[in-house]
Order: sequence, then structure tokens, then C-alpha cells
Amino acid sequence: MTSLRTVLARHRSTRAHLREERALQRAFDLAPTQESAHEIASLAARR
Repeated sequence: MTSLRTVLARHRSTRAHLREERALQRAFDLAPTQESAHEIASLAARR
């Protein structure tokens, strides 16, 4: 049962990470200026 919980937790963690990456990419793509895109990228690097 513990291994099942571990697998489920890892799956949830991976999905959350991918969701964050997609949101970041969307913000980066929609940035109005190149400066804004660089600011978003620098915020992502701090995570």
C-alpha cells in the first residue's frame, strides 16, 4: 500500500510541475515586450 501511495504522490507532483511549466510558458509567450519575457524567465529561475 505504501508503494501505491508513493506512486500516486509522485504522479501528482509531476502533474503539478508540468502544470506550472505550461503556465510559465504561456506567460512567457504572451509577454508584451522582450523585457517582460526576460523578467518572467528570471522569476522562473528563482524557483
